[in-house]
Amino acid sequence: MIWLRCRLGLQIGTGHAARCFSLAKAIAAQGGNPGFILDTDATGFTRRVIAAGFEHVAIQPGPPLASEANDYPEGPVVLDLSNPVMLPELSGLVAALKTQARHVAVIEGLDHEAYKGPAKPDLVITPYLGGESERARPAKRWIGGGKFAVLGPEYSVAPTPLADRDKILVMLSGSDPWHLTEKVLTSLVEFGARLLLVLGGSIPHDRALKLAAAGEAIGAEIIEAPDSLHSAFMRARAAVIGPGLVKYEAVATQTPFVIVCPDGQYIGAQSAFVSAGLADCLDSGAPDFTTSLAKALYAALARTPAFPAIIDGQGAQRLATELIHAFGE
Repeated sequence: MIWLRCRLGLQIGTGHAARCFSLAKAIAAQGGNPGFILDTDATGFTRRVIAAGFEHVAIQPGPPLASEANDYPEGPVVLDLSNPVMLPELSGLVAALKTQARHVAVIEGLDHEAYKGPAKPDLVITPYLGGESERARPAKRWIGGGKFAVLGPEYSVAPTPLADRDKILVMLSGSDPWHLTEKVLTSLVEFGARLLLVLGGSIPHDRALKLAAAGEAIGAEIIEAPDSLHSAFMRARAAVIGPGLVKYEAVATQTPFVIVCPDGQYIGAQSAFVSAGLADCLDSGAPDFTTSLAKALYAALARTPAFPAIIDGQGAQRLATELIHAFGE
């Protein structure tokens, strides 16, 4: 059994949970036996895990994070918890698991979210465009780069040509704790009839109702809590997204996009996409945000960038192979 540990809620983790779900399917497809370690209150995602037939264990999460180790079932663990909310305590959890003589893998973040140790997992994974850096990692082994970007199997098919798409996808993260969706909708009134507004499943119900009403008022089409964004991307000539993992789905579907960040501290982690000419990155707190967003979106609608072939929808399969080999499943 390979246990996947992620956490999700109103502030964090929706993209991490989706990534773990795709990884679990890839592990199972290769003959492995994946399971989930989830918070007791992750009821929506737990239903999805059960429906897919995966084993799961519900635990009461820390603090401290290291205390979780005593509640994990036996077997190797993949931790997808590299989030600013939990990162300072992640090393303590790794140390506690290694004390139990477990195999431990950590899926790390970028920039200020990177895992820094000192506790050394067996494997550190950096599944990101721009993650090929040769800097030393506190791990027995490291793998990384865009070829390990974890997406669902639907992203391995050839995308619909841009010329056959006419929508503008707006998806600012599964929970959007920064309320970027409100800012973006206010700034894109002129594009209203072209907008395809996706509301993440971790957005509170009352807020989702208000966002849906605001979108409909300007003519946008509303999609609520889809299991996959693939079909929406196949209709999108361009996209406006948040600083999370959705950008990998945009690259895999060859969709030009604009990244909207809540503030300057998130902008650095988007540099690989900006420098590759795949996206513009905007600070939503800038005084000229509305003007800058419209300008960037017009540019995205006119752009046909050269997308890197390494983000090809096969990353989950590659990573599953590595984990099964490393952990002997």
